[in-house]
Amino acid sequence: ENHVGGLILFASNVSGKAQVARLTADLQATARQGGGPGLLISAIDQEGGVVARLTERDGVTVFPGNMALGAAAAGAAGKAKGEDLTHRAASVTGSELKALGLNLNLAPVLDVNNNPANPVIGVRSFGEDPDLVSRLGLAALKGYHEAGVAAAAKHFPGHGDTATDSHFDLPTVPWGIDRLNQIELPPFRKAVAAGVDAVLVAHVTFPAIEPRPGVPASLSGAVLGGLLRHDLGFEGVIITDAIEMKAVSDRYTTPQIVQMALGGGADVILVGQDPPRAKAAYQAILAAVNEGKLSRQDLDASVRRVLRLKARLGLLPEAAGVGTTGAGGAALGAGAGGTAD
Repeated sequence: ENHVGGLILFASNVSGKAQVARLTADLQATARQGGGPGLLISAIDQEGGVVARLTERDGVTVFPGNMALGAAAAGAAGKAKGEDLTHRAASVTGSELKALGLNLNLAPVLDVNNNPANPVIGVRSFGEDPDLVSRLGLAALKGYHEAGVAAAAKHFPGHGDTATDSHFDLPTVPWGIDRLNQIELPPFRKAVAAGVDAVLVAHVTFPAIEPRPGVPASLSGAVLGGLLRHDLGFEGVIITDAIEMKAVSDRYTTPQIVQMALGGGADVILVGQDPPRAKAAYQAILAAVNEGKLSRQDLDASVRRVLRLKARLGLLPEAAGVGTTGAGGAALGAGAGGTAD
């Protein structure tokens, strides 16, 4: 009914590797019954360390978290070792995800964790040095790609220097653009240059980029279409952070979120664990297009970006192309909560 193009698995969806493999296979078979593309299926945040939805009890390998890998890479002697360990960890993680039918990992975390009061990033970051985060981020990206799994760098433009968790409130990174270019942005610039598949955008305000008070990066055309698309030259898939997070859900309605995010340049509106909100997002896209509040041309461009990613992952029917979608329901479902085509 809602042209679902992508799904996320949380720990509550998982009860062992055999069950996950059956579930993803059944989901793909169901999605393809109508001749359409396969699904992007993510085990959200399979980062390693403290954030992993699939764990050892499910029969997968969970490696030390990013900050442990960053510590291994500290100093001249550890530089090559840390990069190698990070690459190998991502390669094994990606290989195991792919074997279970998961083709997208919302990782690596490229936030520079330079605020000791940060309640949500912390050990999920490789560290407080932008060069270290950049190097290990690229090593992880290489490992995921070699395994045949798509990667999504997060949380653009950077969630490391906040003292607020965007799950519960709206954080702000108050620094000017020169400081952002020195600290927060280098890891993302290098990931974009290296061909990262997707970028997940944070519910964090950046007054130096988006001057409107209370407008987070995830809903800002200045951030999405300006900084990320134009300035960094990113041509892949832009994903919002989950829209049920209070940073946006306490301030904006679902139709407002859809219009601002997709109108600003996002390709996918992410809904984590709220199916009614996902359906509402899809309906909001339909209404916004019919009312002229969203451009069908812009949504077609989003669909093409998503289909290019699916083509690289082998998810398109052999006869399918990646041109404009025309007037079909696929175009109108471009970003509906967890859905992507």
